[in-house]
Amino acid sequence: MFAVLLLGIVSLLIYSIVRYYQYTAKYPKGPLPLPFIGNLLDFDFKTQHKTFDRLGKQQKGIYTLFTPVPYVQITDYQIIKEAFVDKGDDFIGRPTNKVLQEAFTFAPNAGVINSNGDNWREQRRMAITIMRDFGMGKNLMEEQVRSSVGEYIEHLNNIEDKDNVDMRWPVQVMVANIINEVLFGYRYKHGDCAPLMKYVEDFNYMIDHISDSKGLLLGMGFPFLTELPIIGWYTYGQFKDAMAKINEYIVHNVERALKDYNVEDEPTCFVHAYKQKMAQNANAYLDQENLMGTCADFFLAGQETTTTTLRWAMLIFAKHPEIQEKLRQEVHSVIGKDRLPFMADQPKMLYARACVLELQRFANILATNVQRVTTKDVEIRGEIIPKDTWVNADIHYLMANDTMFENPEEFRPERYICQDGKTLRKVRYDLIDRTIPFSIGKRMCAGEGIARVELFLGLTSTFQNFKISPRPGHPIDLEPKTGQIILPKPQQLRIQKV
Repeated sequence: MFAVLLLGIVSLLIYSIVRYYQYTAKYPKGPLPLPFIGNLLDFDFKTQHKTFDRLGKQQKGIYTLFTPVPYVQITDYQIIKEAFVDKGDDFIGRPTNKVLQEAFTFAPNAGVINSNGDNWREQRRMAITIMRDFGMGKNLMEEQVRSSVGEYIEHLNNIEDKDNVDMRWPVQVMVANIINEVLFGYRYKHGDCAPLMKYVEDFNYMIDHISDSKGLLLGMGFPFLTELPIIGWYTYGQFKDAMAKINEYIVHNVERALKDYNVEDEPTCFVHAYKQKMAQNANAYLDQENLMGTCADFFLAGQETTTTTLRWAMLIFAKHPEIQEKLRQEVHSVIGKDRLPFMADQPKMLYARACVLELQRFANILATNVQRVTTKDVEIRGEIIPKDTWVNADIHYLMANDTMFENPEEFRPERYICQDGKTLRKVRYDLIDRTIPFSIGKRMCAGEGIARVELFLGLTSTFQNFKISPRPGHPIDLEPKTGQIILPKPQQLRIQKV
């Protein structure tokens, strides 16, 4: 009897393993997954970008990881372009996984980042329309950026101990004030920003937990685990609670913006404009939940990414004083020292434009991009990707390893400038086309426009006014903190007015 039972168990196990590998064979070939747990043992969760870098070099442009959910990684630019641009509608979905939709969004299928179908199309259309009409089309957004940058420069001027400056909070408040004013109609004062600090601390707490959590992947791969006592907290509940704290900031600010607003009045911020559209349109997709979700998406994506990029800039340019000085000389030669830059100055600042491009390439801050999902079975370069597969364009790997970027480990803005020294590179294999921090295709970042304004004005204004250098005896450390977002380590710098 025991022998029969043992034979049955062994037979079932063998059958299950055979079926598992038949299942994995449907996807583009990658590192060999172990039965049932996939490639989880291949991951170092604290340094995901290094894991993807190592695996990417072993593959050939497109491969699958099982985490344990099948997860297709694309590392080659031409394949990314074929998938997300040429066949963009086939890769337009977002994961509907319970953990991602309920624990990492304001609400399931709400907002512009993680929503799907007609709701996503309507939210994106409305958000872009409002940003264009209310912001970029009237130059109001640039005025808000310049105003916030001006307050940031004034704050740096007023710092007494300029030999020991942590640039994190000055940069964080500058960027947050921009998106805060665009969305909610008000800004913080430097030194009086407790709600913002709490938001950032809550966000960092969540990111730290994501970075070191196999429970998150188990919850995504086996959703039934999220319903179990204790295990459900480990795989789902802790992340949902952390996100709820982050969303409190959004709810408070939307309610504050709407408190005394009449939809007949001219809108002065995104919340007003969206609310006015709600009143003017009998559109089921324009509602309070999507307003909150869209604001949550824009605030999170719009302030943390740009803040982190500019924090890296302070360290990188301090480490490379010759590049910093060349940038400063260009800014001074074009506009002098007496006024802040405008975006209209950009065409005259070739080196500054190259610096922004190289900064976004070199300091690309996301170990993984936001996943897309195939809407049908689709063939890419002879590989079949089944419907409902998660797909990631590994932009970090691309910009750190593409052979078109000569010596990619070096920070060298000149790589984007033609030999004539007067124009940016436009060749057959255009480096600018391959510099895609905002991704490409229909799901590319909707906040690209304001981010580019923030980066250009923030970078040029900082080095127009200050020389930033390491403190004596404290060399710059460009090794990032561990985590899903590639953050710089806290470091104090010396700033000098020029």
